[in-house]
Amino acid sequence: MEKDNGAFKVNGQIWIQKANKNFIGHGRVELLENIMLHGSISKAAKAMKMSYKAAWDSVDAMNNLSVKPLVKRVSGGRGGGGTVVTAYAKEVIDTYKELSTIHNNFLQTLGISFDERLGSQSHTNTVFSRLYGKILNITYKEENVEVEINLDCNQTVTAVTSKLFIEHHQIKISNKIEMLIESDDIILMNEEVASSARNYLKGKVAKIEEAYDNVIVTLDIGSNLLLKAHITTTSLKNLSLRIGTKATAVFKAFNVTLFPIKIKMS
Repeated sequence: MEKDNGAFKVNGQIWIQKANKNFIGHGRVELLENIMLHGSISKAAKAMKMSYKAAWDSVDAMNNLSVKPLVKRVSGGRGGGGTVVTAYAKEVIDTYKELSTIHNNFLQTLGISFDERLGSQSHTNTVFSRLYGKILNITYKEENVEVEINLDCNQTVTAVTSKLFIEHHQIKISNKIEMLIESDDIILMNEEVASSARNYLKGKVAKIEEAYDNVIVTLDIGSNLLLKAHITTTSLKNLSLRIGTKATAVFKAFNVTLFPIKIKMS
C-alpha cells in the first residue's frame, strides 16, 4: 500500500449540551435549516435521507431543552400553515456557526502543531536497542508509575509506564527487567547539556552505519549493552564522532518500553 505523505490534520465537531444531554450540533443545525427551507419536518428529513422519527425526536429534544421553542407548528393562512423555525432558533443557529468557526480555527492550529512535531520527521527504519537491569525503585504518580532501573553496566535508567502494567505483571523492586528503546528517540551528545530528558547514558562509539540520508551510531555503554541512535550526517560531523569517541545518549523516560523477564521454573 502506498504511504500517504500528506500533512496531519485534527478533526472534530462541537456538540452543545444542556443537563448532560445533546442540545445542538452540526446535524441538528442542518435539520433546522432544512425545516426552514421546506416548511415541514417530514420533507426536511427526506432531504437529509433521515427517518421522520429521528428528525421528530431531534426536534422534540431541542424544544424540551431550549428556553424557547425552536420549531413550532402554525395553522391557517393562505399557505395553509406548516412548520416554522422560530426567531430564537435562528439566533441559536448563528451562534453555533460562530462557535464552529472558532473551533475549526483552533483545530487547524492543533493540526499544524501536531504535524510540525510528528509529521515532518523523515522516514527511517526503526532500530530497537535492548537493555537489561534490576529495578531499584517504583514511584506511583496518579495513573503513571516511574520505574528506576540499575542497568547491568551500573548506569541508571528511568522509565514511565502505567499503574495497570505494573500491577498486571506484578513488577516489584529487585525484579530483573528488559527495556526497548527506539533509535529515533535517542539524542547523542559529546557533552552533557541541560534538557527535559530524564536519561543520560555514557559510552563509546562502537559502530557507525549509513542509513538512508542519516547514520546509525552504536554506543557501547558497558557490560555488552549497546545503544543505537539515528542521527544526521551533519550531526555526526558536528559532534566529531568516530569509532572509540566518548558520547552521551539522551532520551526521555516515556521512550523506554518495559518487558518483564519471566523466571523459568526448573
